[in-house]
Amino acid sequence: QNRASIQVGAGIVADSDPEREWFETEQKAAALMQALQKAGDRI
Repeated sequence: QNRASIQVGAGIVADSDPEREWFETEQKAAALMQALQKAGDRI
């Protein structure tokens, strides 16, 4: 089916910067996507 679901998030606290948290979340997702792409048909 060539589908995958990933979940990423950030820990939000009182002094969190929303833009920084969003960037961190994007970076986590990108790392997972790269791993899936490298794995290719092996998963």
